[in-house]
Amino acid sequence: MFARFLVAAATPNALRTSEARISWQALLASAGAVMTVTLGCIVPFPAMATLASRTLSRRAAIVALLAAVALNQSIGFLWLGYPRTLETAIWAPVFALATLAAVAVSERIAAAPLAFVASFGTYEVVLAAYTFATSHSLAAFAPSIVAQVAFGNAIGLVVLCPVYCAVVAIELSTDRRAEAAE
Repeated sequence: MFARFLVAAATPNALRTSEARISWQALLASAGAVMTVTLGCIVPFPAMATLASRTLSRRAAIVALLAAVALNQSIGFLWLGYPRTLETAIWAPVFALATLAAVAVSERIAAAPLAFVASFGTYEVVLAAYTFATSHSLAAFAPSIVAQVAFGNAIGLVVLCPVYCAVVAIELSTDRRAEAAE
């Protein structure tokens, strides 16, 4: 059983049932909300994009990640007191675009660690481009700040991988029970 679990968890798009895929999609989107509250401004969208690109279809990954961005922004404006200005509101589509770019890059790279690094780099470049275009400054992208954001993304990846493995394990145990009942 354990060997079967390891193979399944390491297999791209390993979830076979729609229930398991939808559960993982919902958990991934919800993680954006939880991490908004726990990590503040460092929501690991690149880490989420890397995992989504490896575990869901492109369409399902996009839906989950856009839901995560929407939840993140909703919590920010409704609970965390983001300023209610047009300038602040415009960041929602910027985060969405950066996250979708991170998915697009991640799904093209076979090695997961490299995909994560490329996903993070792509995400940060999109945010930096928008920041520079609107403020003519890259102060928010000082190496120490980018290192903190990278660390937050690494934490996100470390937290989310076992969550995905748990979904795979639950699906496998459900399959096993179904086989035993037949």
